[in-house]
Amino acid sequence: MIVKDIIKEKLREKKWTFGEIANVTNTVNELAEYAYDTMTAKEKLDLIWKIEIMEPLPDYEFGSFFGITVMEQLRIEIAIIIKEELSDATVMFKEDNKNEVSKTSVGGKPHTKRTANEKNNSEE
Repeated sequence: MIVKDIIKEKLREKKWTFGEIANVTNTVNELAEYAYDTMTAKEKLDLIWKIEIMEPLPDYEFGSFFGITVMEQLRIEIAIIIKEELSDATVMFKEDNKNEVSKTSVGGKPHTKRTANEKNNSEE
């Protein structure tokens, strides 16, 4: 299915933070807009062709109804795809770099009152 391919590709091309994935509504909306813009009119029509219309919407033009219905169906399918993809995902937590050396401990300028030869200074 074209939606699944579009969404899987988009999910894999970006390095997602846990915060982005955890904000499911925003992520689904972002991916739905991307898929909507990527899909052809025929692919959109195929997506909603068999959707049952529950009640007539007298104030809607076909174009508005079509766009709203496609976006709703995309959101549903994207939420399912994200759930499937997350079931196999791994999470890596940031680690503190224990080998890191403090910036002040090396590479600084020597103290101006002391020389490198401590023995000579203590004799004075």
